[in-house]
Amino acid sequence: MLNRRILNSAVYAPISFVGDLAALYTPFLVAASQTELIIKAETNIKVINAGVHTLLSWDAATSFAVADKLDTGVMEAGKNYYVYVCEDGEIVVSLNSTFPAGYSADNSRKIGGFHTLCAAVGVIAGHTLTGFASAAILPASVWCLNHRPWCSPEGMVYSERARVWVDIYLQSSTGATTASVYGATITDTRVWHDHVEDLAAVNKRLLSDHEFAIIAEGSNQKTNIFGSADPVTTGGHVDTASRRMISNIGVEDACGALWQWLRDQSYRFDRGAVAYVTAGKTITLYHAAAPGGNPIYVKFGVDGSPYLCCNMATAAANKVLTFGTNYKVIVKHDADAATGGLPLYFDYDATLPYRFLVNNTILDKDCYARSNDPNYLLPIKHDALAATNGVAVQYDDGADNRLEYISPGTANATMDLAMTHTEPSWAWQDLGSNKGSLYKQGSYGEIKLLAGGNWAYGTVCGSRCRNANNYRWNAEASFGARGCAEPR
Repeated sequence: MLNRRILNSAVYAPISFVGDLAALYTPFLVAASQTELIIKAETNIKVINAGVHTLLSWDAATSFAVADKLDTGVMEAGKNYYVYVCEDGEIVVSLNSTFPAGYSADNSRKIGGFHTLCAAVGVIAGHTLTGFASAAILPASVWCLNHRPWCSPEGMVYSERARVWVDIYLQSSTGATTASVYGATITDTRVWHDHVEDLAAVNKRLLSDHEFAIIAEGSNQKTNIFGSADPVTTGGHVDTASRRMISNIGVEDACGALWQWLRDQSYRFDRGAVAYVTAGKTITLYHAAAPGGNPIYVKFGVDGSPYLCCNMATAAANKVLTFGTNYKVIVKHDADAATGGLPLYFDYDATLPYRFLVNNTILDKDCYARSNDPNYLLPIKHDALAATNGVAVQYDDGADNRLEYISPGTANATMDLAMTHTEPSWAWQDLGSNKGSLYKQGSYGEIKLLAGGNWAYGTVCGSRCRNANNYRWNAEASFGARGCAEPR
């Protein structure tokens, strides 16, 4: 029940006001149904006009149908409505954000507002909005003087679980005109930091990883937008199963429409270009006028990987070549190594690490034998004239247990492993707009998370879907953003 009093001063002793509002409940304005709002009991609001304080008090919860309180027209879909209390005691609902038709800014006061559903939800089992009609009040969008975000509340819903206000629609426009609006052109092909600045211009920010998972719950999962094409505009869409793409609190197009930048970051490590360079892990080949043991051959396993083998006639067991202090390559014992094996040769004055030669009639290219560390391989260079350009290598598995060869210079020599890659280098990445650069490792380094999945990703889309592959300066047509803000 509404009580209306004219006060003689700005102070009314029995009630403690904060900003001309005294309410027992937060929020004091909530949705009662798809078409009704409630002002809760013990809510007291002042309308001050020319120094006269008119106190409007609701001793008991009071519900009203918004259609009965419209200043003009009928309820429309996907619109922001404002609730006013007026000096004469009337409650008025209007599309006008300043004051309702028939009143002025002096004799009315805006106390809250809400957003209407842009398209009917239909029947979705277990969904909080199942059966909601087009132009229905979105319950989570209802805001009031003691329950609202730090930014303007238009086009937003509140998530009690995430404790954040979030845009209903994907970002449209840029800079100070950035908005959450139904049917607007989606802002895409924009780098991460530009979205950050756009949202900051309207006192919003990007969602975090956990916030997105919460606000997107209830959205379509493992499907993308009907037609599997760029939605272009915001809201009202259905997925490939003809289900509305809407979350439990009313967030539109969270999953399967556009990837949405998040504030969280991860790291993308791309190994440097393959560069079989000297590793500094060497082994000695000893000169012997008459090498002991038997020749070493190269064979290929069932997976195509090369390996060294030798007829260890004395030991009859595999042998291990130790490069450096602890990098090992096995020479397998093979009594029939010469059958099907390619003879291994050594070019003692060639550039390391390419001193082992073989006429690779099987692959016609260089090959690399594995060591105990996948970062280091034993390079074996393909040379059709290996027998001419090198000398045979033998393994003496008797007392010496070593690699031996006949050196043209009668000197020992070394062989080295090759590093399979190099670490990515560090460099500055210009982030555009003359606003600085990012010092990163490799081509990408630090990346920003994207959420939800886009129109072409189908079964991977959903509230937990993330892309940890894209760097902040990447701009694509399938990348957009959604703003949020903390409650006041």
